[in-house]
Amino acid sequence: MYAPKFPQLNIFLEHIFEGAEQQGISPEKMLAYAREAGYKGLECDLWRLSDKSETKKLFDSCGLSVSSVYNMYDMGHKEFGVSKEMILNHLETAAYFGAKTVLAVPGFIHPEDNFDAVRDRMAEALNFMCKSAEKYGITVTLEDFDDNAAPYSTSDGLLWFMENVKGLGFTFDTGNFAYSLENAEDAYIKLRKYISHVHLKDRSHDRSRANSDNTNGKPDLSGRIMYPCEVGSGYIGIEGLVKKLLSNGYKGSLSIEHFGANDQLLYMKKSAENVIRIIKEMS
Repeated sequence: MYAPKFPQLNIFLEHIFEGAEQQGISPEKMLAYAREAGYKGLECDLWRLSDKSETKKLFDSCGLSVSSVYNMYDMGHKEFGVSKEMILNHLETAAYFGAKTVLAVPGFIHPEDNFDAVRDRMAEALNFMCKSAEKYGITVTLEDFDDNAAPYSTSDGLLWFMENVKGLGFTFDTGNFAYSLENAEDAYIKLRKYISHVHLKDRSHDRSRANSDNTNGKPDLSGRIMYPCEVGSGYIGIEGLVKKLLSNGYKGSLSIEHFGANDQLLYMKKSAENVIRIIKEMS
């Protein structure tokens, strides 16, 4: 069987902070647990990186790098100058930390909006972002964001942006197409050539995974509630998707994602175990 190069595993920095709070430990200790579990990289929200020097020292001391940096925008409604300033800060910060990809969430379209006009403004800002990213060697990406107000929540919506923004890549979030009731493997086939980064996310319908205040469930477009779970423990079909990605030549890293987990430390460890097992089965 084909044995791919073992990809780097990343964990979301927000999971580190949430897990540290859940466990009553320091973020530094949680980062150390992540490294012990097999993670080598971090997926970071831009605002968490504002103190560049001290944050980089912390990551370096834990043996963790920054794989990708994400940020929320309102490109369709804000003046271009506002988006431009945010874009340049986003790219400069990602470059400082050595990230090779960034994820932009361009914003949402409201019912009263002119759909085409707002989407076109998003594309204009993304074109500027992709052009500006060239000097850093960074790839700008969109993901299949799980919100019906996002014109890039479906594979067809994403294809429009891929075809209208030169140099734009796709962060394949394995769990988000479930929101739109799309099959993740079908979407993968349609968008495969644009994939630059991967978020491994699984979903569960098991109500026992609800948190104490029942705020971690998200309804899909049919109204059925989806809960976070360890990657490889839900209904998305992670094993098949990981094997397909690697056997078809994907050479990037894999970022584990489970926002809202009841026990981020447990989920982080179990997700790594599951993904490492899947990859080893390919050898």
